[in-house]
Amino acid sequence: MTTTHSLINQLIQLQELVVANMQKKVSMPNARLEELGKSISSLGADLPQAVKSHFNRLIQKHPEAIVPVANELCSGCGMGLTKSMVQAVHKAESLNRCPNCARFLYYPEQLVAAERKSRAYGEARKTGISRFTSPELMMVPLKGTTAEEVLAEMCGRMASEGFVEDADHLLDLALQREAIISTAVDNGLAFPHVRGVEGGGLSMAVGIHKKGVKFGGPGRTLTRIFFFVVIPTATSAFYLRLISGLSKTFREKEVSDALLACTSEEELWKALIKATKKTFK
Repeated sequence: MTTTHSLINQLIQLQELVVANMQKKVSMPNARLEELGKSISSLGADLPQAVKSHFNRLIQKHPEAIVPVANELCSGCGMGLTKSMVQAVHKAESLNRCPNCARFLYYPEQLVAAERKSRAYGEARKTGISRFTSPELMMVPLKGTTAEEVLAEMCGRMASEGFVEDADHLLDLALQREAIISTAVDNGLAFPHVRGVEGGGLSMAVGIHKKGVKFGGPGRTLTRIFFFVVIPTATSAFYLRLISGLSKTFREKEVSDALLACTSEEELWKALIKATKKTFK
């Protein structure tokens, strides 16, 4: 059992590195990614050959090659799984694959996301960036002085507004993701996130730190603008397009300066809508 659990964790970490590589390519087109490539090769080097080959085939088709089981469904393709299959995934005595999409399966310890409260019956259909965030998830100013404190603030807000159920668990997952490779990019931006979280829609909190904090990004640049995203498996492919759009939008100094100048959450919401109006229809 220990061997299978270790293999599952290794595949999840490898997947995060591959997706991080994709993210860096869309958010930092001119970045040198040799070290990230070496880390991917190193982590995958000792995988069983059959597992490595299947993983590589899957990752060429989808951003997700290993996905959690959610409500007795494969969260990658949505196919219902038999009770015996769910039990086998839970026991983790061997590596299991979805009989429909062939993705590797694992059983999450805890589901984090709640149904987005913005999906209330009778609510008008949202457009643009408001499909993924809301005025309640604007945060200015962030007060933390470390990366962990900033992430804790943002996780706390997502929980208090009903977008996730457990702020502490979400923070643990976010820190685990940052430990693999920083989500900070150029221009003082960072895109911390937790993927593979089932139960609701893609949700994003936006935070402004006036002074900036060290977030492990390129050089000594301080991070001042944070886009924290909770991503269900089914929306992983769109997440990369979301990051690409936000990166292109806020690469322009005058556009990012408009967010940094905001002194209230209401101002931040209006500035975000205005800045992304052309990027997200």
